[in-house]
Amino acid sequence: MKRIRIIHVLHRLGAGGTELALQRVIAGLDLQHFENIICTVAPLAPGWGSDFNCISLERDGRKTGSLVADFARLFLRLKPDIVHSRNWGAIEAVVAAKLARVPRVIHSEHGRDIHTMNGDPWRRRLFRRFAYGLADEVFAVSRELREHYSAQVGIAPARMGLIPNGVDTKRFCPDDDARIRMRSQLGISAGSSIVGTVGRLDPVKDHNTLLHAAGELGKSGKNVHVVIVGNGPEREVLQTRVAASPELRGRVHLAGESAQPEHWLNAFDVFVLPSLSEGMSNTLLEAMATALPCVVTDVGANPDLVEDGASGYLVSTRDAGAIADCVLQLARDPKLCARMGQCGRRKVQREFSMARMVENYTRLYTLGNHLPVRQAALSGA
Repeated sequence: MKRIRIIHVLHRLGAGGTELALQRVIAGLDLQHFENIICTVAPLAPGWGSDFNCISLERDGRKTGSLVADFARLFLRLKPDIVHSRNWGAIEAVVAAKLARVPRVIHSEHGRDIHTMNGDPWRRRLFRRFAYGLADEVFAVSRELREHYSAQVGIAPARMGLIPNGVDTKRFCPDDDARIRMRSQLGISAGSSIVGTVGRLDPVKDHNTLLHAAGELGKSGKNVHVVIVGNGPEREVLQTRVAASPELRGRVHLAGESAQPEHWLNAFDVFVLPSLSEGMSNTLLEAMATALPCVVTDVGANPDLVEDGASGYLVSTRDAGAIADCVLQLARDPKLCARMGQCGRRKVQREFSMARMVENYTRLYTLGNHLPVRQAALSGA
């Protein structure tokens, strides 16, 4: 039986949530039925081509202009059955796929650019509307993103599908051994509380507000440490700030990037996500699956995931005081922590499992009539 050849198009491959979700989808799809090729606009980082079938248009910023012709030549040569582009940086692949007569063209939205969080320039809105009209299927990973982009291009939200991200609840789960090992590695005693976050050190994640909250926690007299796992363009700025502050030195730990975030999550008592904008955060799903109470900003899909007062707390963006207050409340009440953490894990198991996500994508890629996929995704089936 001929496999369905899918070209997944992104701007670049890195440590972001979109790339992580793509890796999970490819890992879950049946390789007897699907052939997956990843195409990036930007040059591939070292090592990516070894784990996946990857190609690149090699646009490194020096060459500008439309990507349509480059994409079209590639699609004519590789003859995919499906082209699936993700986010604005790859949206020109929709036009190219139609010109190359690719049988099925899909586009999905996984987040927002920090520079256009509150709205796109009118030229971008017009092109996005044009591309949405050409695609056979358009969907978002959260209701908030669906509402945002449908409003930006002037279409009814019902015209966009919804396929949420999923998480491996066997990999991301409570692990006492990992907790003891990681806390020992940090040199933090069992009686201390650890507030942590995992993700790319990018301005949109607003780690600066978390550092402000860490300063407030330091004044409280409670023995609370903050651990930030990840790497990115903000790392040097954060390191400088921590080193310059007596309240943060020795209390804030920048752990760097990790291939095993599940171990770090088990070291935490509370997970904090202070982002200014989110699509559907994979690290938040992972923290919930690890049975951590979560303090998150009221943006993106966060309110769909965290039930305020039940599995964690929702706070406004840039509100360091609210983050510190929520963390202190949880640090003083271990039973509340445990109860909220278990509530979050049950929600992820019920609604955001890896199996459910892969099933939705399998339907998306195999059904000629995409309406059942949209209905299934909206209902969480």
